[in-house]
This record gives sequence, structure tokens and C-alpha cells, in this order.
Amino acid sequence: YQAASLSDARRPNSKRGEALRAGLADMGVFFVKIGQTMAQRPDLVGDELAEELKGLQEKNAPFPDAIAHRIIAEDLKHAGPLAPGVLWDGCDPDAAPLFAEMGAAHVASASLGQVYRARLHDGRWVALKVQRPGVREVIGLDWASAVLACKTYTTLSKVMNDYSLVVDTVAAGIRKELDYHEEAANLEEFAVRHAFLPFVSSPGWLPEYTGPQGSARVLAMDWYPSRAPSELNREERRKLVEMAVEACVVQLLVTGFVHADPHEGNLRLGDDGRVVFLDFGLMDRVDFGVMECFAAGIRSVLSKDWLELTRVMQEVRFCPTPLLKSVKDANGNRELLGCDREEFARELAKQMNDEDGGVSRFGAMATALKKLSNRYVMLTPPYVALLCRTFITLEGLLGDDPDMAKEFNIYEVALPFAVRRVLSPRTRRGQAQLREGVLREEPLSDGAGAAGEAQARRPRQRWRAVATPKWEALAALLEETGADKASSSTSSGAAASTEKDQDPFGATEGVQRRLLRTSEGAAIRRCLYDVDLFDTLQSFLVSADSRPLRERAIDALAEYLSTWRLEAGLSASELRRRRRREQLEEWGPRSTAASASWGQWSPDDPYRLPTAALKSSKAAWKLVLRRQLQFALFPPWRLPYRATVGLTRVLLASVSIGVRALWRAFQLRRRRADAKTASPPRLKE
Repeated sequence: YQAASLSDARRPNSKRGEALRAGLADMGVFFVKIGQTMAQRPDLVGDELAEELKGLQEKNAPFPDAIAHRIIAEDLKHAGPLAPGVLWDGCDPDAAPLFAEMGAAHVASASLGQVYRARLHDGRWVALKVQRPGVREVIGLDWASAVLACKTYTTLSKVMNDYSLVVDTVAAGIRKELDYHEEAANLEEFAVRHAFLPFVSSPGWLPEYTGPQGSARVLAMDWYPSRAPSELNREERRKLVEMAVEACVVQLLVTGFVHADPHEGNLRLGDDGRVVFLDFGLMDRVDFGVMECFAAGIRSVLSKDWLELTRVMQEVRFCPTPLLKSVKDANGNRELLGCDREEFARELAKQMNDEDGGVSRFGAMATALKKLSNRYVMLTPPYVALLCRTFITLEGLLGDDPDMAKEFNIYEVALPFAVRRVLSPRTRRGQAQLREGVLREEPLSDGAGAAGEAQARRPRQRWRAVATPKWEALAALLEETGADKASSSTSSGAAASTEKDQDPFGATEGVQRRLLRTSEGAAIRRCLYDVDLFDTLQSFLVSADSRPLRERAIDALAEYLSTWRLEAGLSASELRRRRRREQLEEWGPRSTAASASWGQWSPDDPYRLPTAALKSSKAAWKLVLRRQLQFALFPPWRLPYRATVGLTRVLLASVSIGVRALWRAFQLRRRRADAKTASPPRLKE
């Protein structure tokens, strides 16, 4: 299994590919996991070897069914047949069968076990996951061998990375896969955390048909009607990949509970139209600080702010502090010297731009960083090992669709969720950065010297706002989200603005609702608590600082008005909402095999959120409303002033904005009509 053969893919089903796949399978679970990841990276190992290695994802060398039957009976403490006609050695043939029906042969074989299909006496079909005998001992040996190899490599190559820590992280994750009750708990937690995503699903589990806690070798799950990626046509596969990528990006940037093994064997397209995740043994938990750093990194890549990306890489420990570069001395020996961020950022920009797909694919970025590590010290924090595997594997699913692979940009997909993570920081540092970025703190006093300091030490008056918006920063943030891009493209025709849905599966809307209705929105609510919303509205409508944001609002309103009565009396936005509802209704309820933790399906509110979170958020919004009432009622002269002078200013400014929006909408319609008249007629075939 020489490494040189990895780049020499000669023909389908080659002996070399078969030998590599069989060798990895024989060498143990560790190496099977490596092979499964490489199967998704034909750019690294070649198309034919990647195709051959895909066999490690869907089918591995099985162990005898008779052994599996005995394990099922022993774990479930059943003395009789497993099902009519399915006997195990030593069973009581006269006892009642455990299942109404069961296939004697396995339906799938994986690295850690194999799966059997059975029907319960109540008619439900279940999948029985049976652990491979002796796998715990094998993993222990693989773990020790891999650690020894990493220690040897680190010593000989004199690198700063201790890859044995990465091995420890991966091995610990694999060992968790062997704890079936841990996997079941992950399955339920995954459903609870992602119930607000209407296009994601996963099967439920049956504790009464699962082995004892701590030593279970059998895990029973509902059989979810679905199809594997290899069984899908091109459009269905593309839909599956898009849904899977959006779901995993949300896991990384929003919920922090990431499926770390999303290869083709663990992703399926459900008969209910959803992406179905399987196998929850290998999961990765991402803390809020890392989520915020990844969000900042994604924004930096898209804006090509390499200096900021360098800072983020240091913060997440991809790079040491201070930065170090490797240079040769006069004797040819390498030594490490410090370098500044500007130098590293320049080299990073060059490497990323030179790499094909460096600013659109996670795997290409990883390759660019690997090349950069030949000159600069790059670290590999253990916590990112599973995260890298997740997204490199996902990108590998694009290999069978060259057109999609060429157009697809995982950073653009992630940008809306990255911005929403910026708006919902959970760390103190992130909250301080958000507040500093969008608010201008009001001074505690207008005095100077001792009098001013004495006034500053007094308790702040309740009716006084402590901050005002930074309109230029809010305009930049809005531009980054892409919320105003639709209005900028309206001149190309109304149909174009409605054909491509920017949120085809409802992920962005689901995250937005989560932001406003749960504790995720605590930082935003605090900002709203500290500003006077009536003064803020006046400032938005009339101040010079808010003009860029006001112009965008006028453009958005003009686009909305220009597409009014586009179809059946509906505007473009209403059309998108109607199509979204039709799509949700087409999905309908999740399969009965889905975990109960997903909750009851409702087409009126498919973005299900925990009741406790909604209740807590509602109480927080009441505090914001109470604060705004204080601003409006105190001191007593403020309410009459706002009801007369202030309201008059707001109404006049609103009318001005409305008139300007109507005029721009008229111009947009006229340009579209002229373009339609000038375009040559299409010939009928």
C-alpha cells in the first residue's frame, strides 16, 4: 500500500485499488476512516481510486451472520428465535420469536458493525446495528500504533505540531462510536438542536430493543424510508448535497453540534424529501468562541481581508503567537525566526489565490495552508481534526457533478450564517465587539473636570439612552449579508429576481427566527435595550449619517413596488413566500420513522423552537418594551413633544421616502418594458 500509488489511478476496479481498499479494511477501523475520507477527495487520490475506496463507506468485509444473531439474542436477553425461521445457536425453538420478521442476512456492513432489518410485532420496521466482535481491542491497538507513528514522525521531522494529539482526538471520537447509548443520546440531541431546520431529519431509536447501557452491542433505530446518493439522479443528488452542506454549516456556526462523519453512507435523501443523517457516534462539539472565530474567518476569506484572517488563525491556534517562519542558515540548517502579520498575510494571500479553488473550497484552502507550512510554522489544533473531516468529506460529494463543483462556493453558502453568528455572540469578547461595531456609546456626562466626574459617578437616569447606532457600520453589515443584492439586479427583469430563491430550504429563515426568539438574540436585545428606538427612527429618516442605509431601504422598497402584480396580484417577495409555503407543504410531516424529538410538523410554523426558550425570550422582549416605554414617558414633557413635533418629522420623512421609492419603481418598470421591447422575438421550434 505504497503512498506513491495513490496518485496513479489507472482503470476502474484495478487490482491496485482493490488491494488498497482491502488492506485498509484489514488494518482496522482507524485506517478505514482514513479511506472513507479519501474516497471523497478524488483531487488528492485520483478518480478511480476514490471510486474504489467508496466501498469502505457502504460495504465492508462482513462478519458471520450467525455471530451477529447470537449478539442480538444475548444483548436483548432473548432465549427464543429472533424471528420465525431465524434461529441462533443454542436458542429455544419453542419460545416466542423476538420479531415478527427479520432478514437472516445483513443489509449493510460498516467498519464498526453491520445492520439487519426487522419488523416488530406492531408492524414497524427497524434497523438493528450490531457491533463487530473484538472491535474495541482492535481500536486500542490502532490507537497505540498511530500515536507511536506520529511521535516518531514528529521527532524525525522536528515539526512543531504534535500530531499524536490529533490522533487522540479522532480515537476518542471513534471509541464514542462504540457506546451505542452515547450514540442514541447524540441522535436525540441532534434532533432537539436542529428542529428549527425543516429540511433535516434523522431516525428515532428504540431503547427496549437496544443492549444494556455501558456494554450495548445492539442499537435499534427506526427504518427511515430513503435512498442513498448512488441511487439518485443528478438533480436529486444536487439537492441532497445542497441540503447537507447548509445543514452542516448551521451545525458549525449556529448550534455547535457537528456531525463529524457525513460520507455517502451516512447521508440519504428521505422519501419525505429531507436530508437524513445517520450514524451519530462521531460528533464534534464546537464552543461559542470557536464558532465566532470561524464566522470571522469566513467573512475574511470572502472579503479577501488576509490580515484579519491571519489574526483569526492565531486566535484559533492555527498559527503560533508570535508568527514564525522557517529559514536556512549558512550551514543549511533550518531555524525559526519571527515575522510580522503583514508578511504572513501577503504570503497567505498569494498562496490562496494561486491555489485552484482556494477562495471557494475548504479542501483547497487546506491544501494551500499545507504548502504554506513548508515556509511558516502552522499548527493543527486537535479540536479541528473532526471539523476538517466534515467539510472535506462534504466537498467530496461534489465530485460526481463537475458543473456544481465549479460553481459551488462553500464560503458564500456559509456567509449568511456567519453574519448571524456575528449578530448573536455568546462570548464576552464577541458581545463587546458587536456593541463597539454597531453602537456609539453616549458620554456619561457633558461636564468637565471634577463636576463632570461627580456627575458620571451618579446612577444613570432611567430615561436616558446610553448608546446610538453607527449607521455606516450597519450599512456595511447589511451589504455583507447580501440582503440588498436582489434590488441591485432588478434591471435585468422581474422574473430573474424570483426564479432563484436565496433560501431554497428555509435554513436562513430558520436561523433568523432562532436569533429573534431564543437566547441567541440576547446581544441584539441588549443593544435595543440601550437605545431610544423613537430617536433612532428619527435619525434613520433624516440624519446625514444614515443616508447610505436609507438609500438601500428606498431601493428595496422600489424593487418591491416595481414587481407588484407580477403574478396573480402578488409581489416578488410574496411569490417567494408562497413558493416557500408550497415547498413546505410538499414536504409535509416527517416520516413516522423520524425521532420524536423533531416534534410535530406544522406547515404554519415549520421552524420549531423549544417552548422554554420561547418563554424566556418573550420575557426578555418585555424588558426591552418596558425600557422603551420609560424613554417615551419620562421626563413628562417628552411624550407631548414626540406626539407633535417628533411624529410630524417622522411622517414627513416617511412620505418623502415613499415618493422617492415610487419614482424609482416607475423607472425600473419602464426600463424592463423597454428591454422587453428591444429584445428579439424568440423563434418557435
